[in-house]
Amino acid sequence: MRRVLFITNSISFGGAAKMLCFVAESLVARGHEVVIVNLRATENVTEYERTIAGAEIVTLDAVPNGKNRHIYRISKIKKIAKDKHSDVVISFTTFPNMYASVVGKLLHIPSIISERGDPNRTIGNSVKDKIVTFIINNASGGVFQTDGAKEFYGNGLQKRGAVIPNPIFIKGEIPKIPYAQRKKTVVSVGRLDNEQKRLDIMLKSFAIFVKTHPEYILKLYGRGTQEAEIKQWCIDLGVQDKVKFMGLTTQPMQDIASDGIFLITSDYEGISNSLLEAMAVGLPCVSTDHTPGGARLLIQDHENGLLAPIADAEALARALCEFAENPELAKKCGENARDVVNRFEPSGIIDMWEDYIDKVYGGIQ
Repeated sequence: MRRVLFITNSISFGGAAKMLCFVAESLVARGHEVVIVNLRATENVTEYERTIAGAEIVTLDAVPNGKNRHIYRISKIKKIAKDKHSDVVISFTTFPNMYASVVGKLLHIPSIISERGDPNRTIGNSVKDKIVTFIINNASGGVFQTDGAKEFYGNGLQKRGAVIPNPIFIKGEIPKIPYAQRKKTVVSVGRLDNEQKRLDIMLKSFAIFVKTHPEYILKLYGRGTQEAEIKQWCIDLGVQDKVKFMGLTTQPMQDIASDGIFLITSDYEGISNSLLEAMAVGLPCVSTDHTPGGARLLIQDHENGLLAPIADAEALARALCEFAENPELAKKCGENARDVVNRFEPSGIIDMWEDYIDKVYGGIQ
């Protein structure tokens, strides 16, 4: 049994929070003591604030005026870790990863950073970014979703690290809709954030596609600060009557189960939870071959989905046409996609986490 301290920007917003909660809940269920330091550094999360049965959640106060936020947070986290007699500290995303590495060194306990996206996109080349990366590289270990993400970091951390993919999260029964009963819809699930998700490319590709397939509509599940801007893009492209903004969903697999084609147009992702969920319910999926390799890990082109280059609206439109015009291919890819349920089964993924935590802990002692 280990006393594990997690550090996160949020326990309620985004894929990193979802993964952290999965790991924390699973470790609690296996008898480990878990404390989560919640920085609440992500805006607009109160609607989703959650608790984790058996885990203690400590939410840090706002950084006082005049205080350096990093030094303040490191001091607070160090005190919590010391008071809780933590055996290991685990962090999710860039600044928490830096804090974990520092606190681990200060307390002489192992630290495990977890990269949840594409560090080539989220960490720049400024002097400050290089200092952050240097500190992270000194962590005791690291968990990465793909080899491409791991290769961003120093050789030492790469050697000490492990690639552990996301699991597929399943709530209730997995809907199984026959292909013949699927609707003439293209559906996407994700934050309405254009920098990463590239809704501009999605709308352009759909506008091209719908010219030859006017029976289709595009359904967008999600919220974000750019929603009004994205709606204006629909008007500019003349597809405002063909795009439906569905709002948030708490049961994505059930809500998209009868849709026709799933579309994700991100420039970068870790391993997309929404893509995993769409594959689990058997949707024919079109995805950009986003960095650092998550889509390519999930999809074998023309076997269980279709891949297209990032930021290429015409290539994405051709992929949508290929599924719309070739039902046999769409049916085959949808049926083959369901195998992610076996490939990314949660108990196997948490076994990998638990084994790796023990390995890092044993290497420090």
